[in-house]
Amino acid sequence: MGKDFKSMVTRCIYVGKENDNAKKLKTITEELRDLHKSVMKRVKMYEDQQKLKRLEKVQVWLRQSDAAIKEAEEMLMMYMPSSASNGSNVMMSSSHKIDKKICKMLKEVQEIKSRGTFDVVVENSGVGGGSMMISTVDRDDQTVGLEAVSGLVWRCLTVDNTGIIGLYGVEGVGKTTVLTQVNNRLLQHKSNGFDFVIWVFVSKNLNLEKIQDTIREKIGFLDRSWTSKTEEEKAVKAGVPPPDGQNRSKIVFTTCSDDVCREMGTQTKIKMEKLSWERAWDLFKKNAGEETVKSHPDITKVAQEVAAKCDGLPLALVTIGRAMASKKTPQEWRDALYILSNSPPNFSVLKLLDRN
Repeated sequence: MGKDFKSMVTRCIYVGKENDNAKKLKTITEELRDLHKSVMKRVKMYEDQQKLKRLEKVQVWLRQSDAAIKEAEEMLMMYMPSSASNGSNVMMSSSHKIDKKICKMLKEVQEIKSRGTFDVVVENSGVGGGSMMISTVDRDDQTVGLEAVSGLVWRCLTVDNTGIIGLYGVEGVGKTTVLTQVNNRLLQHKSNGFDFVIWVFVSKNLNLEKIQDTIREKIGFLDRSWTSKTEEEKAVKAGVPPPDGQNRSKIVFTTCSDDVCREMGTQTKIKMEKLSWERAWDLFKKNAGEETVKSHPDITKVAQEVAAKCDGLPLALVTIGRAMASKKTPQEWRDALYILSNSPPNFSVLKLLDRN
């Protein structure tokens, strides 16, 4: 009797875990499906309207997410909760195997979903009009408070006495988002007065030759003798001419340092400020979900503390807000606050929030 009772309890534990993980898999699969549709919709819009080409990394993610969604849905259809009343030790072992498969699938779907946020989704495959990149970061939830700065940069591009424009501010304040908005606007207005619109990423470990190669490819300069040319010769062929009133070239760059702006000889420096508390709280609630934040009085209070830890930085408010959208209990929010109180918002912290 004791052995049979122990066996039945063990089966019930497995069934309980199986139900819980299956529900989690169902929820995360639905979220991945929505994200897949969102990315595909934006890619198709640029492909159909502007004849641009999706980036390879985006195509790979779309293919992986589609395969994961189908596999997860098939697994959920096959999944049938076993009954403790008519089970056996064989059924218990089978349930445990099913649970392990569901857990593995759950981790895979979560990992793919975590890679589904793209700043840039398409590029121009042609060489005649300047290769360029388009970003999907154009939604209200990520551009709140940045419209005025974007407009200011745009006005600087239209005057002759401003050739070099520097955007500076702390990391996560929205510099790249503003530059992306301006880049998209230039590409959408074909009669913008520029022959080429070129976006170049410059890492901390400066590689001038790589930058020159990128610019050469984007302007369509094909020369077999390119690799044998000196750095100065390459600059003549594929360099950005110093902006002046005659060539009307413009350079806009982002940096965390005011000193870099001075070293670059900027005519216009624009400092990016953090969001006010009111805007920061609104942005956080929008991404965490009003329903979630208001679901319990304790959650509302802790959510404000979590939002405050984001320090008015749009990137942190959006990313952490979304990470907290699935947290439904006060304890989960308190755990997140503890993690944020001991570490600044970064990728490692987000992984911890997802696990809790």
